Amino acid sequence: MSTGSRRKALWIRRAVAAGVAATALAACSDSAGGAGGGSAGKAGGATSLTVYTGQHEETITALGEQFTKETGIRVDVRAGEDADLVNQILEEGDSSPADLYLSEEPGPIGQLAAKKLLAKVDDRTLSAVEASLVPGTRDWVPYAARARVIYYNPKLIHEDQLPRSILDLSDPKWKGKFAYAPSGAFTSTVSYLISSIGADRTLSWLKAIKANGVNEQSNGKVRDTIEAGQHPFGLSNHYYWWILAQQKGGPDKLTSKLDYFDHPDAGSLVLASGAGVLKSSKHQREAQKFLAWLVSADGGQKLIASDQNAQFPVTPGVTSTIGLPPLSTLHPPTVDQSVFADVSQAKDLIVQSGIA
Repeated sequence: MSTGSRRKALWIRRAVAAGVAATALAACSDSAGGAGGGSAGKAGGATSLTVYTGQHEETITALGEQFTKETGIRVDVRAGEDADLVNQILEEGDSSPADLYLSEEPGPIGQLAAKKLLAKVDDRTLSAVEASLVPGTRDWVPYAARARVIYYNPKLIHEDQLPRSILDLSDPKWKGKFAYAPSGAFTSTVSYLISSIGADRTLSWLKAIKANGVNEQSNGKVRDTIEAGQHPFGLSNHYYWWILAQQKGGPDKLTSKLDYFDHPDAGSLVLASGAGVLKSSKHQREAQKFLAWLVSADGGQKLIASDQNAQFPVTPGVTSTIGLPPLSTLHPPTVDQSVFADVSQAKDLIVQSGIA
């Protein structure tokens, strides 16, 4: 599935599972545990929640449909570019029809948190997920995650020969041997580096990446060129490799492989997809209920962990059915996901380096 087919500049509206009886809502109104709020929307039929999302539309639509089946609360999905949706919410202000925002990356939802537009998430909901991914602001909850990894082609380089850190790629010995793409996750990596080693060292590293690496522009292209043997290895997210593996019939059908760093490194960041409730929502109780369901092992996490998806589930004890290692076995550096709320400096350094 290409980025182009997933991303649309136009709003995409889709009401799911319309016509569910209000009695279904009443029957399960207390099953998922929600926080505060009124009973708006009960008159004249089941409540309908509006979700803005920069995540894959298919994923959020499937989650919405399942939530409706289990609770009777309808879900209206509006999908688009994360940046566009955040700006839309800012323009709409208190009049926004959005009840919830579900991001693909931690940055966009972090921007809404920084603007104080999100309601605090119920503590029970936050306690259900991997604690290291919960932002310090506690006003959004991770519901899926992606890991930064190295793709490599074992016909061109042995796993033991791979760099021990992505900071090592500034060494001229790696010139022409790796690919990368200035994606959102790459920008988040730069943001993390700024917070950990400082802006000057980060800019020097970026300049070296430009000099030594091959900019393939997209994560999909990084994956495909390494699979085809055009580069020994490359920097990307685990997600895109697993999508191709699923399309081809399994990981054993691919030539390329994944390498997860066995120690904390900027190249092993785990980035959360986040969900939050808008303060302006008139359906606070139902929206908080959706968050609780989303991270429940028997609710949304079951779908995140299924073979319909290639992202990491974030609730301990929930294991991916496609073969992803448990999130607890990875070695990401310690970082508050809130640090990705402002990536403006990271973007500036990427431009200064000549990469973009």
